[in-house]
Amino acid sequence: MIAAAVLGVGCLAFWYRAVYNVWPGQGASTRVHWCGRDYESFGGPSQTLRQITARETFPIVAVGQYPPLAWTRHELFAAATKAMLRQGGANSQVCAVVVYLRTGGDQYQPYSLEGGP
Repeated sequence: MIAAAVLGVGCLAFWYRAVYNVWPGQGASTRVHWCGRDYESFGGPSQTLRQITARETFPIVAVGQYPPLAWTRHELFAAATKAMLRQGGANSQVCAVVVYLRTGGDQYQPYSLEGGP
């Protein structure tokens, strides 16, 4: 019974690592997983919300906390698309090409969709 529980927890931890690119309890890495897709940060300086909104055509909307099981989670943002806005916001099935992880105050780290749109 205990062995089955340990095996179950181990399998869950490995699944979480495969999906979110970090172990449960860890914070975000250079890759984030959202909307069933992986996004990668190529380093570079964080950006302010003002810098992001000056470049984006559509508004930036909060889409959740990341990673879900981290001790310290950060808010994840995405540029809304026309389809997202028509379907009711961030819970639609339309994925953004770039997401932003708020790393503190007015600092956002951009993550680009791996493999293109």
